Amino acid sequence: MVSAVTDFDVAIVGAGAVGLAAACLLSQQYTRIALIDNVPFKEWQQSDDYGLRVSALNIASIELLTQIGAWQDIRAMRACPYQSMHVWEQQSETHIDFDCRDTSHPMLGAIVENQVLLAALNNIVNKHSNIQYFNQHSLQHLSAVSSAAMLLELDNEVRISAELVLGADGQRSKVRKCIEVDQLTTHYQQLGLVCTVNTELDHQQTAWQCFTPDGPLALLPLDEHVCSIVWSVPEEKCRQLISLSDEQFNHQLTAAFEHKLGQLDVCSERKSFPLRGAQASQYIDHRVVLLGDAAHVVHPLAGLGLNLGLADAQHLSDLLHVSDRPLGSERVLRQYERARKSENILMQKSLELIDVFFRQERSFAKQARAVGVNMTNKLLPLKLMFMRHALGVPI
Repeated sequence: MVSAVTDFDVAIVGAGAVGLAAACLLSQQYTRIALIDNVPFKEWQQSDDYGLRVSALNIASIELLTQIGAWQDIRAMRACPYQSMHVWEQQSETHIDFDCRDTSHPMLGAIVENQVLLAALNNIVNKHSNIQYFNQHSLQHLSAVSSAAMLLELDNEVRISAELVLGADGQRSKVRKCIEVDQLTTHYQQLGLVCTVNTELDHQQTAWQCFTPDGPLALLPLDEHVCSIVWSVPEEKCRQLISLSDEQFNHQLTAAFEHKLGQLDVCSERKSFPLRGAQASQYIDHRVVLLGDAAHVVHPLAGLGLNLGLADAQHLSDLLHVSDRPLGSERVLRQYERARKSENILMQKSLELIDVFFRQERSFAKQARAVGVNMTNKLLPLKLMFMRHALGVPI
């Protein structure tokens, strides 16, 4: 017996932050939205420990979350706005500072735990009666059943059709595999070590980033005297850092950070994840669009990965809103691909160059860094250009 097919306007595969945000945006335009994910949602409680994975949301992302009603919930739960950013090179005078007072915005962004972000977005999704959540379901097969619809076959013999399919299902995207799109991956031979630390000194509503010979070390404010760290180091060095006792790790971390916030004491487990860059060879196919990590992955040194994915969702939603063409129009999808692919490739290559540039140990490279970074710090128009890209909005 062939199972029945449920018809939708848009089917979104992947209920991470990008997929959830896309569902909320498109639910304002379309009456039938399917959201598919096989990871059960975990409720968040105020008493929960700080999550190890956090995101540095820029102003554009905050505006998107405000538009769909999630930012208010996030602020009520747990978020830490930051007003400035201090970036420097270890054991040198090379540094650059960014401050929201140089812009028209009251902050540069906010640090939000991924678990808080997902909880807030799920709360908004649950308020939309036109979003049907196929939770704990996974995509098995995707095919075109006509020129006007795609068929998604899920586990447990669930079958749905949609005029447009969004693949927001992460780096190992099943949607990308179903449409046979290649992905060019660059392995950085680094791991990102993450944990939560208590700081002796106040973080001053500042995001801190130190470039070390091994890779960048970021301290991101979560609460008073509490920060999240992301330390990008070679794989063997990361394994060695994780094997240290808390006391030994605290000593190495505090020294690497050059005591900018006094003594640093780890207050969570330490975990790591591989660092890689990736670009899908194409972002679209017949009635299919890739967003977020399914389409692109960048180095975490500037914390822009999630912001780029949310910008994908916002740009696609805006194009669909103003278009007078049928949903799933190839012309509209081509516009999305041209705009987002060029932006994401530029950001990926720029971050790779910055990482390599700061790890060069030759004296000429150090001198060039000192001149270039310190000059940029003194030239406000040039610094504002970088800030505009980081914030994602006019400054």
